[in-house]
Amino acid sequence: MIYDAFKIAKHLNISKVTAYAKMKLPEVKPFLITHNGKTCVDEKGLEAIKQCLKYNQTAESEVAATVVASNVVTLLKEDMIEILKNDIEFIKQQLNVKDGQLYDINKLLENTQVLFKQEQEKNKIVLSLPQTIKEHDIQLVDTLTHSLERQRAKALAEEVLHRKKGIFQRLFDK
Repeated sequence: MIYDAFKIAKHLNISKVTAYAKMKLPEVKPFLITHNGKTCVDEKGLEAIKQCLKYNQTAESEVAATVVASNVVTLLKEDMIEILKNDIEFIKQQLNVKDGQLYDINKLLENTQVLFKQEQEKNKIVLSLPQTIKEHDIQLVDTLTHSLERQRAKALAEEVLHRKKGIFQRLFDK
């Protein structure tokens, strides 16, 4: 069977312009026939045109698939960016909480150091108390020793005075 551009367009469901364009392709030229002044193709030529159309449809579908894949990749990138932004915001919040906790820990450490220093000062006072008590004991012993020495000296002086007195003085002193 012989097909002109009109029959090719109708049979392959393409436009006449596309049919003429496909008939001019180098793959189809060997199958061209001139019939009644019209350029036509036989069955093999029709198959060659179909193959060219399939190649174009495949290329178009590959381009469409590439566009779809590109759109999917773009959407995935946007989703990933949004997820990462959310993660960054969450991490910032965690850092703020950790900063607050570190501030509280530093305050507790400062308070602990102040309390430790006060405790050390109390311990110094308590440890120095025995020394202070010892010093006071020494002073007390010294004071008692001096008092006893004075009393002995006084008693001795009275005894000496008492011996020098005669019997009559002793009787009258009492």
